[in-house]
Amino acid sequence: MTRRRRTRVLAVVFAAGLSCCALAWAGSQGGEADGPRAITSEEAGRLAMARFHVYENGPHRVTLKIDDGRDSYEVRGLIDYRKHRAVGSYAAGEPGPKQQKGLIAWDNSGLAVATEAKGTSPSSKTAEIARAAAKAPHGGWSPRAYAGYPLDIALRVVMALGADRPDNAQLLAQSGPRYLGESTLRGTSYARISGPRPKPQETKPQETKSQKEGAAGAGSASPATPQPRRTGLSPLTYWVDEDGELGRLEIRSGGVERPVTVDFTGHEGRVKVPVEPWGESPGGK
Repeated sequence: MTRRRRTRVLAVVFAAGLSCCALAWAGSQGGEADGPRAITSEEAGRLAMARFHVYENGPHRVTLKIDDGRDSYEVRGLIDYRKHRAVGSYAAGEPGPKQQKGLIAWDNSGLAVATEAKGTSPSSKTAEIARAAAKAPHGGWSPRAYAGYPLDIALRVVMALGADRPDNAQLLAQSGPRYLGESTLRGTSYARISGPRPKPQETKPQETKSQKEGAAGAGSASPATPQPRRTGLSPLTYWVDEDGELGRLEIRSGGVERPVTVDFTGHEGRVKVPVEPWGESPGGK
């Protein structure tokens, strides 16, 4: 999938399935009392590097959590943006005998689960997860295309995140990202920045016959239609450190009250995403 295609996937996913929160939570740091503000040129430069860094410095360890107050899901695994593939262990439900566990793999086209996989748990290390995925029989994976579930949306957004070059910081700053505040995660300070927002399509109102005649009689064109403005906040919030490294991605999804969190917990240089189950694409294509 090309960089332009991945960007288009993000836009399509949100247009189809995500609803944006109107406000971010108030920060506790000084200078945040007035709420979200436009990002500075320095913050735009950091945000412009975030997607490139996850691509360039991979594979990455990731932990994805969904908790809508009723059900909870956790995926812990490894993603390789150069290969556009990821594997992980998943746990659905609260810890206990009814909790469902297994392996999950996903790429640009869909996902696959192996419910009978042995040797993994929600706390498994990425090396253990990769070994278990490599050993799972090919017929033990159940592939399907992405659907509109919160987990599917989150996995698809995460897979489309990496970019093989930095974004244009100047254009990025003009596309609506907002600075939300500072937070500390795993001992590192991060700026929380809501992502770019698509510009509404310009719609030109139709002129009545009398308006057209009046404009012609005056010898001038009709008044220009005001340019549409971006409103609200992006469903995505990037946690970016001073070097442009991404520590967390938050995804606000329709049907889930709390943001989905995706933590990028470090580079994994010695572990590779295994070949299985890609004898056939997880999405079944």
